[in-house]
Amino acid sequence: MESIEGGFTPLPSASALRFNGRFPTERFRNMKPEDSALLRHAVNKVNEEIRKGFLSKQDRGETGKALLMAMDEAIGLSNELAPGDHKWFLTETTRRHRVRRKMMAKIRRTHLRRWGRGFILFDDALAASEVLNAAIEDTIGRWTLENEPSIKKEYLLGVKEILGGQARKCLLLLSLHSRACSIANEIRLLVEHGFPEAVKARTRSLHELAVIALALNVHGQADTSVSDRYGAWTLAEARKEARAIAARGGTPEPLDELEADLERRAAATWGGDFFRQNGWAAPLFPGRRPPIPFNEIEQRVNMEHMRDYYMAGNDAIHAGPSALMNRLRLRNGSVFPTVSEVQHETVRNFAAVAVMTLSDLGATACRAVASITQDFDLLCGIKVIRDFEDLAVSEFRNDGMRA
Repeated sequence: MESIEGGFTPLPSASALRFNGRFPTERFRNMKPEDSALLRHAVNKVNEEIRKGFLSKQDRGETGKALLMAMDEAIGLSNELAPGDHKWFLTETTRRHRVRRKMMAKIRRTHLRRWGRGFILFDDALAASEVLNAAIEDTIGRWTLENEPSIKKEYLLGVKEILGGQARKCLLLLSLHSRACSIANEIRLLVEHGFPEAVKARTRSLHELAVIALALNVHGQADTSVSDRYGAWTLAEARKEARAIAARGGTPEPLDELEADLERRAAATWGGDFFRQNGWAAPLFPGRRPPIPFNEIEQRVNMEHMRDYYMAGNDAIHAGPSALMNRLRLRNGSVFPTVSEVQHETVRNFAAVAVMTLSDLGATACRAVASITQDFDLLCGIKVIRDFEDLAVSEFRNDGMRA
């Protein structure tokens, strides 16, 4: 199995699993199958079924199934069958509360000693982004009130009561940026408390939002050819969900009248390919028919330089064997970590990337909304978020407060 460094991560030997002269779980070190009260209960139950003629010991398949069912029953009665073992688990659970609190507090202190200043600068970047989001929202609100009659005529594909055009684009960008702010807040907490996989996974989500925001503006900040399709692509998501429900034997909820009308018009206007993978992005690739992989949209908006971070986020999300074995630590009495951990490399790289991505997305949304609403003083917010971005990224890239 390849490790992060490109070598191999072999399974540890039995001797490697010893810590301070003992196995991590001392309670079960010398357990023998014949000593198990649970197994004894299950075997006795199966033997009773055989004696009664309900099972044949020659039919190993059915006997095996019966044994598994009997073991499930034994597990449910384990507090009675093995009261000592049951009590041990309860006692250790109580003790573990104290251990994990100490461990997690120590990890947080370690991160704060090295990255405390960086976290404060991260907070500054977050606060500036939230202020920018509120300013964008206010700008859209004022513009909407001032232009309500004309905005109301911009129905999506002509379906009344479903907003389209520039107003919809503004709201999509506002939503993308607000969600990015929320995710960046998650990353800020996760990185301080030592959850590297979660940090990578959420940074991946932040990257996706940034790519989409850029894609909506490929043909110009006031252009709505992509944003209208993206706004209507909820229909494709609904189709996919309906297929999944039907495949499980369920009955999908029917579209309401407006949604059904929008779906008919989308198919008539953009064709059936619109409902395929990332069909909303077709205007980015003239002459190209969906499906369109996300990495090609990424390249189209010049974000392929972030691909390594995106793939690291993929590993953190999915249950691939490489990702599993790369968690091998052999420290603190455990083979693999079950709580938080110190990973300075993740803090250094992904905290910086999160701040940069949030800032990029904010600038993208701000420019488009300012162009559509003609409120160009809104662009002052870009300098503020960029200044805070520079300070935070520099702190993380320069290794924090490492002595």
